[in-house]
Amino acid sequence: MSTPGWRIPFDIPTYEVRRARRPPALDGWLDSPPWCGARWISRFISVETGETVAKPTACALLWDAGHLYVGVKCTEPRIACLKAEAATDREVWNDDSVEIYLDPGIPGVESVDVAVNAAGRACPALRIITDPGWGTYQFRPQDGIRAAVRLTGEGWQAEIAIPFGRNRLPKPSAGGHWRGNICRNDKLGYQWSYWALGATPGYVYSDNKLFPHLRFSSRPADAPARSAKPAAPWPRRPRFELRGMMYDTSRGSIVFTPDYWIGRLPFLRDIGLNLLMMYFENHLRYPSHPEFAPAGAWSLPDLARLQEAAAGFGIDVVPAQTSIGHCPGILTHPRYRHLAEAGSDGYQFCVAHPETGPMLEAMFSELCAASRSPYVSINGDESAYLGLCPRCRRAFRGRSKGDIYRHHILRLYEVIKAHGKRMMMWDDMLWTFPDAVRGLPRDIVLLDWHYCLHRRYPSVDVWRAEGFDVVVCPGMGLVENAFWLGDYGAARGAMGIMNTLWEDHCCAPGARWHHFLATSWAACAKAPESMDAWYARAGGHLFGSAGERLGRSLAGQDLAARHGQRGGESPVTLLAARQCLDEARLLRASLRPGLPRQLLDEFLYARRLRLLQSEVAVAKASGAGLTAGDRRRLQAEAQRLQREGLAFWERNCRCESQKPAFLERFAALPG
Repeated sequence: MSTPGWRIPFDIPTYEVRRARRPPALDGWLDSPPWCGARWISRFISVETGETVAKPTACALLWDAGHLYVGVKCTEPRIACLKAEAATDREVWNDDSVEIYLDPGIPGVESVDVAVNAAGRACPALRIITDPGWGTYQFRPQDGIRAAVRLTGEGWQAEIAIPFGRNRLPKPSAGGHWRGNICRNDKLGYQWSYWALGATPGYVYSDNKLFPHLRFSSRPADAPARSAKPAAPWPRRPRFELRGMMYDTSRGSIVFTPDYWIGRLPFLRDIGLNLLMMYFENHLRYPSHPEFAPAGAWSLPDLARLQEAAAGFGIDVVPAQTSIGHCPGILTHPRYRHLAEAGSDGYQFCVAHPETGPMLEAMFSELCAASRSPYVSINGDESAYLGLCPRCRRAFRGRSKGDIYRHHILRLYEVIKAHGKRMMMWDDMLWTFPDAVRGLPRDIVLLDWHYCLHRRYPSVDVWRAEGFDVVVCPGMGLVENAFWLGDYGAARGAMGIMNTLWEDHCCAPGARWHHFLATSWAACAKAPESMDAWYARAGGHLFGSAGERLGRSLAGQDLAARHGQRGGESPVTLLAARQCLDEARLLRASLRPGLPRQLLDEFLYARRLRLLQSEVAVAKASGAGLTAGDRRRLQAEAQRLQREGLAFWERNCRCESQKPAFLERFAALPG
């Protein structure tokens, strides 16, 4: 290539572009042998200040007879907010993007430039030297350029193939030199940066005559073969006595058969859990009051059968029966409607009604007698309709809501204690009405639930100081919730950790396999430092090494959901969802029949349904609506999902009254 006639008073660094003996996979993952043997540059500096940028970026180049390959890793904790909205190729340059500047010494051309945005859309351009001497951009068709992007728990990464012989790029030979610059356009950070070769680079962002040399080497990039490194052991030393999960059978969730849960016991055992709480409202039939339980509801012998099977796996199945609030399935039944508290619209029992006490005492007496668990939960959460009706105002004249609530708790405590069981209950109403704590027996186990991403959970400190045993209860929304609440509880001597799964409607528990693994981890170890690495490890632990990519894809999707916009939906969250689905499908093809594949099938179904809902939501939010082609495609997918879902339901469920709730997610889809 030509050199300027003037002398450059500093050294221009050289980057060795190693040769790929086999083309990279071009799937967006940068862990194939050629990339492992490439020379990675991990220091990017700001165009404006020359200082190293806060968000790490790394890049590497490879080549073969047909292509120049570019791999870039961009750290971005807020990937849902990435700008990746280009409707045309030339708009790519306005997005969060990677910019590649190549100067092979073409007469009249300053550089061949390629931009790739965070959605994987590429746009090439030529910077032409025009008559006045100014560089003028000429946008070009993609002409063979391929790009794949992957969203992970660390940000986004791109794998790009730029063909030789097109866009005026000549085919290089070993030992040949070009000049080039690799840049990152960070819209969220309001920052342009470029790779820094050498300690004090003398080149800048756009001076192509000072770009680093790109030397095309004959040195192969493939990393030498290594023996497989054994995976780090999954933590197994428990830091809690009780370790498990709770499943809500009511409020639109699915009442799976006992056989379904028996089939999941080996999985729970293998990940180190020893507790399964089954939350019931009206879907457990009691001999003394059978009317409110619909056809297909569980019986007490069903519960006992699951408990007996679970005991063989070292798992305690704890029954949890609503007893005051969250009882519309009971209190809207004509036989029991009169027992509802005024103003609660059939949601909560009237504590003072003379039939309430005997009814609940009979139910819990039968439950205690049938259950082999040492624990029984009365739930008792979100029950603030207290002292409203005339009967309650007379019975509890001059007494606080906390007094009324305590009266109710003690009535059931005596029944449960008389059967040699230990009471559990949710703690939120004691937090709402602090005076209710006075006089409560301290052998009640408080289930302390928090579903937000805090690092501190002071209620744990309060209950421990009051002398209660505590089970910390995160929710299956974001996995950090389990890690951070688990750490806080373990440091304060909590009795257990129990992850809670509420109202999951037509999605089976396998859809939340990563939350089960998070519970397993939090039960034994501190929160991981890297969520991306943890997800990969969790995927590998459950599905084998092939599951690591699914784990990283899921990390990206969950990171996008955590910082989502437009109600959690954006073009980037859709990209993350599609990528996660693609990886799950690839993984499924490699799995043998068995429980891991069954869990993955449940995950796949839930993610397909969620993606379908998201696509409809984004189309509505954009105001553009759906095209006729999109509507047909979404309708066909909705019909497939409904057929598959109903077939799954017929195999694993039996409560016909729940079918409308099971199908409700399809109601808002294109019909």
